[in-house]
Amino acid sequence: MLTNWLSPIISDWPLSIQYIVFGGFVAVLIALRYTLFTAIGFLMGLAINKLAPYRRLQNRPFTKAQVKREIFHSLMSVFVFTLVVGTIVLMTRAGWTKVYTDPLAFGLAWFWIQIPLVLVIQDWYFYWMHRISHRPGVYERVHKTHHLSTNPSAFAAFAFHPLEAFFEIAVFLLLVCILPLSAQALMIVGAVSLLFNVYGHLGYEIMPRAFAKSWIGSWLNKSAFHNQHHRTYKYNFGLYTTIWDRFHGTLHPHADRLYDEVTIRAGPSKSEISESETV
Repeated sequence: MLTNWLSPIISDWPLSIQYIVFGGFVAVLIALRYTLFTAIGFLMGLAINKLAPYRRLQNRPFTKAQVKREIFHSLMSVFVFTLVVGTIVLMTRAGWTKVYTDPLAFGLAWFWIQIPLVLVIQDWYFYWMHRISHRPGVYERVHKTHHLSTNPSAFAAFAFHPLEAFFEIAVFLLLVCILPLSAQALMIVGAVSLLFNVYGHLGYEIMPRAFAKSWIGSWLNKSAFHNQHHRTYKYNFGLYTTIWDRFHGTLHPHADRLYDEVTIRAGPSKSEISESETV
């Protein structure tokens, strides 16, 4: 793990100081990864707006106040994620988890199998957590923080209420105790999760049509779908895939049409798209 080199340096320091230094290091890593991914996504959106403006999902521009709010809430989530990751590290040191640091300890095949397996489990977990977060009482107190952006930008990737941020990542507290998981594989899963969150909140549809219309692409979630969720509130709850939305009937009836409309240059105006979403 990236923190292995730090342990020998601080091993003689008071335990409380070690925790503070280690927690700060993890927080910086998570914050830097968030900053890098979201900044690239935001700049990509600006470029697309110049080169292919028809791929913009809403006509409304992002505002400075909105971006500042999204970054603030995302940094609060980074703090929560740091606490959970730190807890997993402490649990691992105490021998309570099955996390291992040698990527080949359980064989190369398992190293690559565990990544899609964890992503599928996380996808199922997120779907139900997301649906529950829209229940009356939960939405107003917790999930509404994320929905303050009805036209989210890439910076909204981690813009959660602290309680929601905890439940976003809480599933890993259980998974690390059940499955032998490589620390490197967990880092890859974390990067994929952030990548999809940025893509879902990009404000533009960038998935190539050839891939989106393939068998695999047809089951993947799309930026157009999640942007539609921010406008309608009651459809498209998935994270990585549309499997659970399709199975439970919560995929918006015009989701696939919306993707087509914003990826074809001569598609209808955004006002026409909004009207078609009213069901």
